[in-house]
Amino acid sequence: MKMSKISAFAIVVLISVTGCKKYLDLTPQSEITDPAYWQTANDFRLAANWFYNQTLPNPTYDGNNNDDNTSDIAFATSINTLSSGTYVAPEQDDNWDSAYSAIRNANKLIQEGKSSTIGNDVKPFLGEGYFFRAFSYFNLLKLYGGVPIINKVLLPSDPEVFTARASRDVVLDSILNDLNSAIANLPVKSAAESGRICKEAAQAFKARVCLFEGTWRKFHASGDANTLLDQAVTESRNVIDSKSYTLYQGKGASSYRYMFIDVTSMNNPETIISKKYRTNINVNGWAYGVSWGNLNPTKAMADMYLCSDGLPISKSPLFKGYDSCRSEFYNRDSRMSQSLIVPATKVIRPQYDTYRPQWPGVDNNRNQNSGYMLYKHISEMATPGDGGGAFDWNVIRYAEVLLIYAEAKFERNGSISDADLDLSVNLLRDRVGMPHLTNTLVTANGLDMETEIRRERTVELAFEGFRWDDLRRWKTAETVLPKSILSIKVTGTEWASKTITIDGNSYNSFFYNVDAGQLENGYKILQSGSQRSFNVNKNYLLPIPTKQITLNTKLAQNPGW
Repeated sequence: MKMSKISAFAIVVLISVTGCKKYLDLTPQSEITDPAYWQTANDFRLAANWFYNQTLPNPTYDGNNNDDNTSDIAFATSINTLSSGTYVAPEQDDNWDSAYSAIRNANKLIQEGKSSTIGNDVKPFLGEGYFFRAFSYFNLLKLYGGVPIINKVLLPSDPEVFTARASRDVVLDSILNDLNSAIANLPVKSAAESGRICKEAAQAFKARVCLFEGTWRKFHASGDANTLLDQAVTESRNVIDSKSYTLYQGKGASSYRYMFIDVTSMNNPETIISKKYRTNINVNGWAYGVSWGNLNPTKAMADMYLCSDGLPISKSPLFKGYDSCRSEFYNRDSRMSQSLIVPATKVIRPQYDTYRPQWPGVDNNRNQNSGYMLYKHISEMATPGDGGGAFDWNVIRYAEVLLIYAEAKFERNGSISDADLDLSVNLLRDRVGMPHLTNTLVTANGLDMETEIRRERTVELAFEGFRWDDLRRWKTAETVLPKSILSIKVTGTEWASKTITIDGNSYNSFFYNVDAGQLENGYKILQSGSQRSFNVNKNYLLPIPTKQITLNTKLAQNPGW
């Protein structure tokens, strides 16, 4: 959102409030509380606009914690230190600094909103202040656990500048209190300004928070999970019952892929919160990165897609194996072929405005290290993000709310009814023409409902940055992440041929005569398990940046770091 006027706090240089005084904002307090500002509702609107660009996460593909290269389902062009267990404590961390900058700005917006004499005109922006403060603290909670709570505008002389870490439970209570305040102040979607945070968006985010922390408590045995899971069910059901959002189906059988790209992504009925990309505001340059092989699907992801009969590949007679470079795509959930490019399929890529067959290493397809090629998020415009070709990045979409409802229901009760599955997971399956998930299907085929609900979440939200957080809250990262990261099967398959002919065209296989040391059980190794590890006593949380520890002696480092 473009700001025509700079707000009072947005012009200030801001960094972590827990750093030493030379790193704090030393601008005179009279400039921060400029009496000429905060006089109209538009002043509050412009101040709140800052968060939409600075606080909502950017889509990334370079190894940050909010992309799936940190997990087992995607691999970049180089080794990811979080995924492989080789991350070292940094001196500074933008995750920490940016969150506290946003918190400081949110504190200012809340302070001015609470004391304003304008009345109801500022309520939506006060609600946004509460929302974005909660949003920032939740990012910190996920990454570091308990952190210092600063819920007022600080002067450099205030003792809270060097405060200790609050407990994880106290931070969570602060987040939930802020979200309750946001929900109370924000308008419903139908009455909200287009593109702004509304009541239902705050409810959806609260459901995300409660599911994350509820399952964290359950699987890390760290407190009462049920109260939070109940809240996750309640808030996700509130969003469902509001009927404010629907699943996007505007492109028929291809709706799943198209809702993420180009103009189709704009004003999407499924989008609850999105990062807006528009010419001269935010140019969507990240689209080039994912197109150039910086987010490669792995065998773990490819194998997760069900066959078209609703069964896993290990149980379905429809699975055609790996013998040809296309066979594993046959008879599968269509989200597989809408997320991964079927080899030699003709598609348009950024910088290429004509349909060309896609093959590892051909044209601008730089997937030489992996046989799997990303399709999801790949623009069909030659210059995405410029010349009017921008497209939005979903921060929260309605599909996630449906998945939260299903998972929270199951984890709270140990079971889920077919009626609740029809209200949630099966709506996602209907969109892509897949059979319903039912208790009968699970029982008859020796499946596990928890596994299938988690599978549905991973498949639906693949390459949107959820997987690392999910593995950590489920406490399965210690089992999943140390495994080898593999790609396509080479040994005994068509990939081992020198040339492969498809649809009358011949392609050189990058995997012909591949060295045996680059294979594991016949599959191409992206990173060997011998180079990966996960320390249970350390790696579930990130380290506090070492400079913060040095500057504030009250900050205790996370275990193992």
